[in-house]
Amino acid sequence: MTRKVGDTYRPIVHILKVKNDRPTVIKVSGREYILRHKDQFRGRKGQKQIRGKRKNG
Repeated sequence: MTRKVGDTYRPIVHILKVKNDRPTVIKVSGREYILRHKDQFRGRKGQKQIRGKRKNG
């Protein structure tokens, strides 16, 4: 059976991590998905990292 745009189905979801009664890491079809808050970011704000060195900018 091939899926088409607009089709709905129920995938099997494995919960890998829970924080504050909410699943933060899940696994669907062999891929992991992480819940990220809208204000969460990676790295430090206001600094760029080039080849392992910090540079203001």
